[in-house]
Amino acid sequence: MKKALLALGLLPLLAACADTAQGKLRQTVFDTDSAYHVVASPMPDVMAGKVTGKPFTTEQKTIAKLASQSVFNEIQSLETSIEGGSSITQTAVSALQTDFASFETCWAGLKTGTTPDSCATIGGSK
Repeated sequence: MKKALLALGLLPLLAACADTAQGKLRQTVFDTDSAYHVVASPMPDVMAGKVTGKPFTTEQKTIAKLASQSVFNEIQSLETSIEGGSSITQTAVSALQTDFASFETCWAGLKTGTTPDSCATIGGSK
């Protein structure tokens, strides 16, 4: 969890490295992608029951997968636009950041045995 908070906390600083508005938006997408991978990296082991603690129910696994996939799809869509040379909007990047924050909250809650409302916000279910 500390890594996730650190990754999220660094996003604004890393985005400041770009010179243009479009460059800053693109950098924010890449930074969010990196933070997503830090947060989601333990998911396969948790889902497989390889991590000690409370095992996930089938419903919790489904919620986690849907929430994670929703954020991953947003990242991929924006990165595809960037790679294709298309402009991206502040609205799309802000939506990604909001959904990523919801995913972090959802994932943290699921690991403690609760199902936060944020899971439903990003494509999971409650």
